[in-house]
This record gives sequence, structure tokens and C-alpha cells, in this order.
Amino acid sequence: MTNSEIEAFLSVCKYNSISKAAEKLFISQSSLSTKIKTLEREIGCPLMIRSKGTRTVSLTDEGREFLELAVKYEEIVSEMFKIGKKSAPSKLRVSTLNSTGTYLFTPVYERFMLERPDTVLEIQDMATTASYNSMEIGFTDMAFTVGRLESKKVITYPAFTENMVLICAASSKYSKNVDIEELDVKNEVYINWFDDFEQWHKDTFGESAAPLIKLELMSQLEFFLTKKNTWAFVPSSAAYWLTRNEYIKKCDISFEIPKRITYCSYIPNKSKEDAMNCFLDCLKRALEGMDGTRIEIYI
Repeated sequence: MTNSEIEAFLSVCKYNSISKAAEKLFISQSSLSTKIKTLEREIGCPLMIRSKGTRTVSLTDEGREFLELAVKYEEIVSEMFKIGKKSAPSKLRVSTLNSTGTYLFTPVYERFMLERPDTVLEIQDMATTASYNSMEIGFTDMAFTVGRLESKKVITYPAFTENMVLICAASSKYSKNVDIEELDVKNEVYINWFDDFEQWHKDTFGESAAPLIKLELMSQLEFFLTKKNTWAFVPSSAAYWLTRNEYIKKCDISFEIPKRITYCSYIPNKSKEDAMNCFLDCLKRALEGMDGTRIEIYI
């Protein structure tokens, strides 16, 4: 039996519901049911009674006996992890993309550091595949990406969704509600924010469209957007920070752009759980504080 199976069993007992437990563990109900069935097969007897027509579950006599041992096991594991904490500071290793880390996550890092002064925060800049590989070998605790991969170890779920918006130099003379025909690609500061956006851009402006400049480092974006007539499509969270510069403004648009979904990924780890939850809470509060962005938050 594994820690994951015992955690699944305890979660079902806690919420008295497979669907609720699956939601809290960020896994599907079928995956959770499989963990419970595997555990029952390893123990050699049913631990839960699943009644048809009801969402709740009840424990068998063996299940109640196993629950007492599982709680003790969880306490012992917790004490084991505390041994290392006595000799070394705890760490939380977070991976973000450069496109999200530069603007959105910087204040999140600061908030987390204030709330968890005893936790060393390590920031990594990785693309989706690299971050998954890093989590699977234990070098990264949680990652925020704009794509998701299949993994037996890594749990992934949408953290938030945001609109893509148009920003430009404040000195530019675009109409109040900009139409796509007004935008000259030769003045565009282009960033490939995510795959669907890249495809939309090709479909809209053509495969051979040549922007003013293509960037990968977000720290350079603000510099180029202060030049007259320059413009860029950016996520609303980035626009929130960029438009604090008096030389950059946000424009209304008459067309639609695919939304960007940011995913949160992690491998369950009891010793990191409190720190990860704190980080997610800091992120949620940062998103909620961005007035006018209309970001859909799922964490």
C-alpha cells in the first residue's frame, strides 16, 4: 500500500463522500475509487460500503479498525517529516513561466515570504515539459504552466483563466473600440503566450506576418511598448501591471482572442502541503485584488 492510497481513504472518511474527497484531492472520482479498491485488495477485505442512489459511504467493521490505524500512521509520518525540519529550513520550490512570473507572480512571492518567513522560496523558470520532469524527479514542488501533460505522478488542474487584451503606447491614436483591421503587424511587439494564441495569430494575420519584434523575456516588453504606435496582445494580469506605466494604455477591442488558462501542477507531499496551500492562497488574493481584470479563479 502507498501513502497516496491511505490519503485517499482518509479523505473519503473525512468528507464522507467520494466525489467531495476527489474534489479536495484534485483527482477524478474514478481515480479515487481505484485507489480505494487497490487498498481493499491489498488489505484483503472491503473497507467501505457504497450504497446505490446515495453519494455518501459508510465503513465496514474492518474499515473502522483500519481508520484508527491509518490516523496513527498519518501522525507517525508527520512526526518523521518534522525530524528534518529541526535541522534545516523548509523549502518550497515553485516553477513558473517567464510570461507569468515577471508580472503576475512577483507580488505573490513577496506576500508568501511575509507570511512564511521560515520557508525558503526557490523560484524556477521552466516550460511545461521541463517542469513536469522536474516534479517527477523531486526537484520542483509545484508548477504553473499554460499547458498540461499526462502524468501518473503529477496532479494538474486549472488555477485561473484570463482574457487576452490589447495594450499600446499611450501616444498612439487608435479608435475607442479597436477593430482588427486597424492593427499593423509591423508595429506589434509579439510574444507567443500559449499554443492557441499562436494559432489564432497565424489565422488572423497570416503565417508570414512579421511583427516589429518577437520577445521571450517579459522584462523587455515595457520598454518597447512606450514607443509610438507600438502595440501588443497580453494577458489581462500583465496588462494590469504594465498600464501602471503612464506611457502605456489598454484599449477596448471589437474582436475575440482565445483566453489563457494557467494550470497548477504538483505531486502530493504532506511535508509541503501547508506551504503549497499558503502559496495558492497568496496567489488567489493577488488575483482577487486586480480590479477590472475579470479573471476567473478556480483555486
